[in-house]
Amino acid sequence: MNAPKKQTFMQGALILLIANLAVKVIGALFKIPLQHLIGDDGMAIFNQAYQIYTALFVISTAGVPVALSKLISESNALGRTREVGRLIRIAACLFLTIGVLCTAGMFFGAEQLAAAIGNPPAAAAMRVIAPSVALVCLVAIVRGYFQGMSNMVPTAVSQVIEAICKLGIGYCAAYWAIAQGYDLPMVAAFAISGVTVGELLAAVYMLLRAAFARRPQTELNDYCRSNKVLLKTIILIAVPITITSAITSVTTLIDTALVMRRLQAGGLALEEANLLFGAYTTKAFTLFNLPQTLITALSVALLPSISSACARKDYTLASRTMGSAMRIAMLIALPCATGFLTLSQPVIALLFRGDTAVSGRLLQILAFAVPFVALVGLTNSILQATGRVHIPVLAMCCGAAVKLTCNWILVSNPAIGIYGAPVGTLLCYLTITCINLTCLRRQLTMPKLDKLLIRPLLACVGLGAAAVIVYRVAQPVLGARIATVGAIAAAAVVYFVLLAALHAFEKEDILLLPAGKRLAKLLRL
Repeated sequence: MNAPKKQTFMQGALILLIANLAVKVIGALFKIPLQHLIGDDGMAIFNQAYQIYTALFVISTAGVPVALSKLISESNALGRTREVGRLIRIAACLFLTIGVLCTAGMFFGAEQLAAAIGNPPAAAAMRVIAPSVALVCLVAIVRGYFQGMSNMVPTAVSQVIEAICKLGIGYCAAYWAIAQGYDLPMVAAFAISGVTVGELLAAVYMLLRAAFARRPQTELNDYCRSNKVLLKTIILIAVPITITSAITSVTTLIDTALVMRRLQAGGLALEEANLLFGAYTTKAFTLFNLPQTLITALSVALLPSISSACARKDYTLASRTMGSAMRIAMLIALPCATGFLTLSQPVIALLFRGDTAVSGRLLQILAFAVPFVALVGLTNSILQATGRVHIPVLAMCCGAAVKLTCNWILVSNPAIGIYGAPVGTLLCYLTITCINLTCLRRQLTMPKLDKLLIRPLLACVGLGAAAVIVYRVAQPVLGARIATVGAIAAAAVVYFVLLAALHAFEKEDILLLPAGKRLAKLLRL
């Protein structure tokens, strides 16, 4: 039996992208009706229990898929199929143990955790979601295996299963609990049961996929590192990645408290500070995060490809793959940034209620950070793939320090205020990007700036002009909402036409796509 054909990293990225977009839509469909059903008080209980679960799941699993994806892709590239099986067994013993311990701690310590966050009624919801921590460890291990084999379909399907169960089962359980007359804490617990059921079904699906998956038949050599060496290697890769994720989460929490305090230190009342902070986090930052859904899928799919090439000492292939990923990321990030610059207030008005002036200006500042965030996601993944997992940790620490320092200095200045927060975010990601790229260029060849930045930027000038012209012409006649949608559509068409006219596409990038040969012929590449 032949081994399954590997996906290109771009095919894998597209699969994950579709899944991530579906998960985002399902998540929105869940939160909005659930809020109407259980109210703000019920959502507070739900969200606080979910935040504790998220923190434990980050601690126990953040580095698992990345570590396994890297190590399995390397072993597979060298024909060490026996070592792949040993890696899975060692990871299962280590991380399932951690997951079970976290589950036990959350279940039996629910009252203490709920009291510590100042919301004792959340204890029941914490108990219900506690098994998810162990289940997500199991799912993460199998995801790491398939990602290491350059197969992103099981990861994508499992993510959709989780989201659908969270929506369907969680909402129906909450509705049933209300009909039965349960109090609010128990209703929230029933609502959060969808997460646990989703993780259970995702785990069953992943195990079945693993059981029936075709194994690689080629074994170039029977060399297999010892259990001790493999365990140490897994830990040395997974721990820095987990720390990187933890730094991001902790910095966000500190940043939240810091911005609010510094706004008040600048002379604003609590109500005014809340209003400005809400405009920043709920409106501007929510839109700012949307392009990262696309880049995250690209980063996950990229890692095993780079790891496999580096394992074979094929740094030319690794550099070429990195160049393709960076070019594709910029083709996504730069138009998003341009759109935020030119249509910030109309887009926010299309999606949110209330005043858009402040949030629109905040989004315009954040727009400059979008390309840097994209590069941070990619370069972190590439550095991890090349074994330099400590560099993202150091870079993230430096970026966090810059962000917190800027917020401390700028936000309390009455002349700057809340606008200091996006400036801090911009400088944070710029710092991380510079550190990562400086380290990467010592090992891999950087792509040329022509098709990486210059030609896409020229196309973005046309995009921005089209967006502004169409909106200003259409808005008095059709109204702001229709004009905004029309401007976005016109800008997208102009952007792709200009990319083709400027020959901004590389043939090798297009060939990575499904039906790539046809697209390359259509674009005359």
